[in-house]
Amino acid sequence: MHRTLLVVACLAAAFLATDAFAQSPGGRGRGMSQASLLRQDAVQGELGLSPEQKTKIAADLPERAPGGGGAGGGNPRDMTDEQRQKWMEERRARTAEDDKKVAGLIDTKQLSRLKQIRVQALGAGVLMDETLAKEIGVTDDQVAKFQSAMQEMRQAAQGGGGNPDEMRTKMTAKAMEILSAEQKSKLEALKGPAFDISKLQMRGPSGGGRPGAGT
Repeated sequence: MHRTLLVVACLAAAFLATDAFAQSPGGRGRGMSQASLLRQDAVQGELGLSPEQKTKIAADLPERAPGGGGAGGGNPRDMTDEQRQKWMEERRARTAEDDKKVAGLIDTKQLSRLKQIRVQALGAGVLMDETLAKEIGVTDDQVAKFQSAMQEMRQAAQGGGGNPDEMRTKMTAKAMEILSAEQKSKLEALKGPAFDISKLQMRGPSGGGRPGAGT
């Protein structure tokens, strides 16, 4: 499983380099962290946050500058492999720090719902999230299959072919094909009640928010 998680991390870094990832609602970059979701009005309303909680969140979880700084100016598409790996490590550290803050700003029930919303919004990205991949039980073989499919779509994107939204739909469908019935069941359990993710404003690695699309 440790090897699987390493591959998942590398796969995520590579996928972040595609134009389709940055342009598509599926390419959510920093917009898919718990912290960035918690800052959004639609999510705050779903969680039933109090005015005091909203004020505290605004103060303790200010929105980061596009790209979040770090190697290569924050846009993985413009980085070398080494810079991209460093960017991923910095991004992972920032996310872990923010997740701790999030846990201290909302109650257990609200945190549980926030995680469910994130799973729904990730789409095929669940296979590129180390924690979720482990929880679902993604195997090395499944990661390899998804990596192969992703590389094909990445090449198509670099060649200027394919609509980003269509690619996201295809990628999500491919992810579902790769998962076993048991894994799909685990994934559905992680989603919880349906949430309209079209209400979300997503941002890719280079900023530039836009409305999300349903999974």
